Amino acid sequence: MLSKHKICMAILDVLLIFAGFHSAFWFVFASGLYNGGGGVPQQRFPTYYAPSIVLITVIFLIVFQLEGLYKYQAITNPIHQLQSLLKCYLRCLAAFMVIVFFLKTEYIATSRLTIGLGFLISFMLMVLARTLIVPKLFYFLVRTGRVRKRTLIIGAGRHGSKICSYLEHNPKSYFEVVGFVDDFKKAGTVVCGHEVLGNSYELEHIILKHKIKEIILAINNIGKGALIALIDRCKGAGVVIHVVSDLFSKVVEKMEAEEFSGLVTYRIVPRQMGIIQRTVKRAVDLLGSAILLTLFSPFFLIIALAIKWDSEGPVFYKSQVVGQGGKPFVAYKFRSMLNHQSANEEERQKYEAGKKRHLQFMESFIQGRISGKYFVKDESRVTRVGRFLRKHSLDELPQLINVFRGEMSLVGPRFCSIEEYQFYKPWHKRRLQVKPGISGLWQVRARSEVSYDDMVILDLYYIENYSLLFDLEILLRTVSVVITGKGSRINRISGGDFEQGERDEQVSMQVDMNKSMVASLSFKGVDNR
Repeated sequence: MLSKHKICMAILDVLLIFAGFHSAFWFVFASGLYNGGGGVPQQRFPTYYAPSIVLITVIFLIVFQLEGLYKYQAITNPIHQLQSLLKCYLRCLAAFMVIVFFLKTEYIATSRLTIGLGFLISFMLMVLARTLIVPKLFYFLVRTGRVRKRTLIIGAGRHGSKICSYLEHNPKSYFEVVGFVDDFKKAGTVVCGHEVLGNSYELEHIILKHKIKEIILAINNIGKGALIALIDRCKGAGVVIHVVSDLFSKVVEKMEAEEFSGLVTYRIVPRQMGIIQRTVKRAVDLLGSAILLTLFSPFFLIIALAIKWDSEGPVFYKSQVVGQGGKPFVAYKFRSMLNHQSANEEERQKYEAGKKRHLQFMESFIQGRISGKYFVKDESRVTRVGRFLRKHSLDELPQLINVFRGEMSLVGPRFCSIEEYQFYKPWHKRRLQVKPGISGLWQVRARSEVSYDDMVILDLYYIENYSLLFDLEILLRTVSVVITGKGSRINRISGGDFEQGERDEQVSMQVDMNKSMVASLSFKGVDNR
């Protein structure tokens, strides 16, 4: 659901775009000021050009949303506004030119003067409104208290008190700090001029009693599972959550972080994917997979021939994986490894030993005993063709069949094997709320750069922020990742490197365990496993 400020900004943009292009059409056709060398007689506004303005407006709204021009930091940062507007206008102009080239219809304006003048006038109006008028109007509403949000800070420690002090001394902040929630301090304790209103057990009661609209989570000494559970409780109360925690520091640049009054946060708005969104997503998956299967059928044939030429065995590899709701299904991939079923006894033993080592590694990786930089598989049995397929993720193309059958989606969290599912922490299973996808947020923004916990956090971020535009962005990024093979895990690593990786993590893991023990003492009512 769109927030009020986004709706208001979108309406303003529509009006400015219409004003800019209407002015351009008026100047060329109706004003009598431009004669084009005597070739353009004075006339009324040509209504048959209206589709051009509608098309341009739609393009602008999509590009503005993708560029983040409807976030609060876009309103309060004029320099960012100007830079983003310039990029957006160039992209919109390019997109419109491409569409006009392919459509070639009389109902789309082709006059270079009219279109160019429309872009120029609307750009000047947009710069004037967004860099001068809107920020001043916003700060006026803040000063008069009309957009102030009653805010509760969870965590009255050093981190929370610093945030409170910063917001209190920032005249441009719309956060009205009401108080704190903390399990280490008694109710009534004063921190930065505000009382501790209670502990985490009383959270829902405090939100209702004090009419809280937004919450800032400022906790560092808590496990990620406990933090996710605490976020769910806040969502259940129907309030907007701003996470300001070092626990997300490694993945925050992979997310769409927002800036509020100079405070960079990971913002969560309580919402669920409704039946309309699910229906539209399924329709897109069905249509998209059908089209892609048709377009890629020649490549399927070429890859199949290459696999059969390179090694013995079937073209496809079928495996039991865990999907939405923890239900298993058969996922398809192009075979990229030597066929162990047709190998001799010695080769089969090597295969089983390699599979065992991989499961041991996955247990350590999923449980957080080893970092993402050591996430690799035993590549000794990967074929030459398989190595290429894996590098460019082409081995996963047959999963379009799973998408067509309704077991997967084009975009979503990554599925896991049944064996790996056994190693999941309880909060990891939250990523299975939706259908798994061929591509996803962490595949295009992180791949092998982050820990397993961070991968799950990125998947949860995707679920919380789902939209068709977000899916489109991920699919476009997927094309780049497939072409470049960026972040691929096909590089070979020895067992000694794996052991070294575990030793490298022991010290940091001990620190994390100590933090989790402290957190489990404070948030006993929250799942911290």
